[in-house]
Amino acid sequence: MMIELLTDWVIWLALLGAVLGLVYLWPTPIARVAQAYERHRGHLKSKTEVVNGNCWHYLEGGCGEPLVLLHGFNGDSDHFTRSARYLTQHFRILVPDLPGFGETQTQPNISHRIEDVAQLLLEWLDHHQIEEFYLGGNSMGGYISMAMAQKAPHRVRALWLLAPGGVRSAPLSPVLQEVSEDRHNPLVIRNYKDFERLLDYCFVNRPWMPKPLLRFLSNRASATCQSSLKIFDSMLNDSAPLETMAIGLPTPALIVWGEEDRVLDSAGAEIIGGLMDHTRIILMPKIGHLPMIEAPRESAEAWLSFTENLARHPENDPKPHR
Repeated sequence: MMIELLTDWVIWLALLGAVLGLVYLWPTPIARVAQAYERHRGHLKSKTEVVNGNCWHYLEGGCGEPLVLLHGFNGDSDHFTRSARYLTQHFRILVPDLPGFGETQTQPNISHRIEDVAQLLLEWLDHHQIEEFYLGGNSMGGYISMAMAQKAPHRVRALWLLAPGGVRSAPLSPVLQEVSEDRHNPLVIRNYKDFERLLDYCFVNRPWMPKPLLRFLSNRASATCQSSLKIFDSMLNDSAPLETMAIGLPTPALIVWGEEDRVLDSAGAEIIGGLMDHTRIILMPKIGHLPMIEAPRESAEAWLSFTENLARHPENDPKPHR
């Protein structure tokens, strides 16, 4: 009897060890399951299509007026799956993987200047026959959103700027301080340790994510380390400051920023708000750089309230809210 029990324990331990080994060595299948689950909860479906020689991957779902959402540097479309749960009943959501990130595959030698990426996205929306749309973006995605609004102000109904990048006159954040001192750029991932460090920079309270998903995302980011460096350099050195895009822009904008953002200083919110006539600012306490992940319900409800106010009172400028 004792021998049989020991044999059973050995078998179970061997199976457990095999499962753990598979999780560590081949995280992709489990990560894909986790991604599919979050997309399902957000009522979003994965799609691909070729437009002007570029193979775009994007998530789409919901109904209503189009709301295009753009992720940040080294992110992907799944950054918006959690907030999409609260938005798809009100908007038709389209979330592309931006060129150089996620599963979007672009032609060689594509320009990653913010203005040029903005033009690619406008052409992608032309392909969908979407003339007018709401537009939101986080970090680099917010920077691109502002460039799109500047290029086509008649098409963008309102902006949802979640800690947008490109505000050159803002104080340096801890991350950008490291970049300015020519230390390792925390936004560029070389290995799993770098990825974990970046997550600590991005969140105040990190939401739980399964370990295989973290390893999958880390492996994908480290595989594109060199191209990420080039994209970051183009964004930092070849693109116009966000301030010049904001001056005189008539588009209403909701600016949402985590008060404890360590990637981009939240002082950027007041700088942008001071350059545009139609803004509302929300600073979220105890939130970091990715409010749509760390506080998805609150972020989505702020946007819904903002757009409802625009619909009810289109003649009134939204007033700043602190």
